[in-house]
Amino acid sequence: METPPTPTTTTPSSSTTEGTMDDIQYLLHLEAIRRFQEDSRNVKRQMEEQLHIWLDTKCEYQREFGRMARILRCGALQAAVDAHRGSDVKQIEQAAKDIASLLSKLSNDLRPAILDSNDVEHGLDQLNSSHKPRLNLCRQQRECAQNQEALRSLRTAVDGLENGMEMGMAQAINRLVEDLLPPREKEQLPGRLKSIFDCAI
Repeated sequence: METPPTPTTTTPSSSTTEGTMDDIQYLLHLEAIRRFQEDSRNVKRQMEEQLHIWLDTKCEYQREFGRMARILRCGALQAAVDAHRGSDVKQIEQAAKDIASLLSKLSNDLRPAILDSNDVEHGLDQLNSSHKPRLNLCRQQRECAQNQEALRSLRTAVDGLENGMEMGMAQAINRLVEDLLPPREKEQLPGRLKSIFDCAI
């Protein structure tokens, strides 16, 4: 009776083992690259997030710093106003007193008995220097009066001319009528023309 062949264990060759090790090394290398890229992406994402947080914090800081600067400026202005307020109150009180005295003088119907010569001279100087249009006004008033007088004279002359023309025309018409009438009627003409002229007037 034949005995069955016993299975023999095959040992892998050294070339196959080296190829498998190379594949494992390559896969490990790829895995390391993948993890490195993921870590790089994570680090980049975290850096961007931190950058956004830093920019927001910076903007908020600048806004709060501006508010604080405005508050400090307002405080300094208030301190300056408070420092000068005492003198301003005194000036306001003095101005109120001056206004009250002026009102009492203006409301009084009595005229001052004596005018100060200095005030008069000062007023004349102001009139001569600051109120030059008054000189032009006086000149224009004189010119207007002269123009009105010339207009009145012109109207009188025109009225006289019209009256003279009417009389001249009446006389010319009378002469024309005398020349056209027969000699017998010319003797009665003066009385008739006079009555017609009187009725026309």
